[in-house]
Amino acid sequence: MGRREVRRAAGTQAVSDLLRHPKRLAELLVGAAPARAEADLVALRAGEARAVAAFPRIDGRFRQGLLILDPGAPTPVLWRPYRLLGRVREDVVLTGPFHVHGASQVTGRDGMVIDKEQFRLLSLRDADRPWEIAVPVIDLPLVRAALHAVNVRD
Repeated sequence: MGRREVRRAAGTQAVSDLLRHPKRLAELLVGAAPARAEADLVALRAGEARAVAAFPRIDGRFRQGLLILDPGAPTPVLWRPYRLLGRVREDVVLTGPFHVHGASQVTGRDGMVIDKEQFRLLSLRDADRPWEIAVPVIDLPLVRAALHAVNVRD
């Protein structure tokens, strides 16, 4: 699968992003990130792709990666696992229709792995299986909008 650069969503910032764009760090510190989150929603609705930090629970453990939301792609929702030192891991396509059960607080032992203030657990089912994915709170409306768009499209 060919890869193109995808802009990270408001709640999905790497250290390198903050170093290259100090304004983003200032936005996080003063709470201005909601304006970027709203701009991400507008961009998604206009057909632009966004990448969201995502930690799906796989075999009982959270796995680090990105949820790629690309309304113009043949596979508009996929999870890209984090690749350490060049290890090749395949993207996982999430296939619509989607049924979102809800979003909940990160609790218990999960809070030792996932930041319970910054993330929520999104519980959903795609055409193939159930998913439980931790996503940044600020990016949750973006993920929901992308899943809804797939349901409307299909």
